[in-house]
Amino acid sequence: MNRKCLAKWLVGGLVFAFFLGGCAGESGEDNRDAGDAGDGSVDASDAGDGFADAGDDEQADGDEVVSGFKDPNSWSAYAPLIADSTLSAKAKGYYGAVFDGRYVYYAPCRSGNLPTDFHGVVLRFDTQADFKSDAAWDSYDSGDALGDPARPTVGYAGGTFDGRYVYFAPYADGTTRHARVLMYDTAGAGFTDSSSWSAFDAGTLPGMPPNSGYDGAVYDGERYVTFVPYGDQNFAHGFALRYDKTGAFSDPSSWEMFYVGSIDGLVTKGYYGGAFDGQYVYFAPFSNGADTFHGNVLRFDTHGGGGFVSLSNWSAYDASSVDGLATVGYKGAVFDGKYIYFVPFRDALSAQHARVLRYDTTAGFKSAESWNAVDVPDVDGLVTKGYVGAEFDGRYVFFIPYQQDASPYGTYHANVLRFDTLGDFKDRSDWSAFDAGAIDGLETKGMKYGCFDGSYVYFVPYNFNDDPTNNGHTTYSRRAVRYQIDPQ
Repeated sequence: MNRKCLAKWLVGGLVFAFFLGGCAGESGEDNRDAGDAGDGSVDASDAGDGFADAGDDEQADGDEVVSGFKDPNSWSAYAPLIADSTLSAKAKGYYGAVFDGRYVYYAPCRSGNLPTDFHGVVLRFDTQADFKSDAAWDSYDSGDALGDPARPTVGYAGGTFDGRYVYFAPYADGTTRHARVLMYDTAGAGFTDSSSWSAFDAGTLPGMPPNSGYDGAVYDGERYVTFVPYGDQNFAHGFALRYDKTGAFSDPSSWEMFYVGSIDGLVTKGYYGGAFDGQYVYFAPFSNGADTFHGNVLRFDTHGGGGFVSLSNWSAYDASSVDGLATVGYKGAVFDGKYIYFVPFRDALSAQHARVLRYDTTAGFKSAESWNAVDVPDVDGLVTKGYVGAEFDGRYVFFIPYQQDASPYGTYHANVLRFDTLGDFKDRSDWSAFDAGAIDGLETKGMKYGCFDGSYVYFVPYNFNDDPTNNGHTTYSRRAVRYQIDPQ
């Protein structure tokens, strides 16, 4: 099987096996902790080194035409109308999405800048319906799945699908980073039926710290769902979490928690999204919680003896200086059938970057020759730095645009960056960019993570700052965006 065919098989076979990133109301990009009571206003009515151009009409692979990426007609945006005013006010600020074969589920995070604005309103789109029809969209407030007001099921950071269940990775509730995993049964009584929803508070597991939080979930395609231990500029931990789906979701014995904060002599805590290559789970390095953005990639061997709690199955590699670049501070990772790409976000408190890090999974994890990096800060005349998550469509890797810099206020953007995996990683002609910031008459920027359904790449709306004087306070959105991929 050649690499191109393998990549397509992976999309069809493993699209359900992992999801890169999720929904988090994290403090990293807007310099606020989860408990910050900020007073910024919230949008009340969300309706509504330069690189050469790769060329939209360029011929590639014989008769195949690389077209559409820069054609606005290939893009769509929509802010679905939610009739229930209470749900409508909450249903903004999504962080990640999961595809189950028919529906796209948007992971709920927060609607505003107050601690009370973290929410659990899951948004669902039916891919068999019209993207711009309100009838194609449903919403459900899952915020009380535990039936305990002291433990709300709000504030999620991505998720994954195991063939039946959708899992949402727990992030924050406005006062703490929590560990309350939310699960939806796609074969249950229905999306808006409470019996289809359940939650497990992993915070009750022995040894789990009261302040934890996760960013992203990875399914191994067979049995286990692994949750990525979160880290940011002022908080990080190394308590990896795993669920064995052969056991009852509500049974603590179905869950394992293991401290992985010091592997191979490195500080290995503070990660942001992950990826799976068929054997190994990779954790994208971000920050160790002491204002130090790092590049200590963490890896878990799912085939190793002794399982999750065996140190011999865990390894780490300091990838912080690959090809002479400062390769630190990543948010998300994606697998293309051979390579793991780590998504560049930040290397300092006020500096986003564009240094894409890549690992060759066919070579040794701790060999420097297995790693390379490229800096792509200015592609096709656009500023291309500050991304959160990436998606692979069988040929191209799409980097999800979020924020270009953090000073003096957040410059949220929509400059989608794309790499042609049939090309040369370090050849600027194989990189392209498109500004998707004004699709269908909507301001569409500040997105976090996405998903792919086989035909469309979905970009998840989180927040944007449309007022330069409103320092540190952002407007949250549900302006969903999708791109119809080029013929493969």
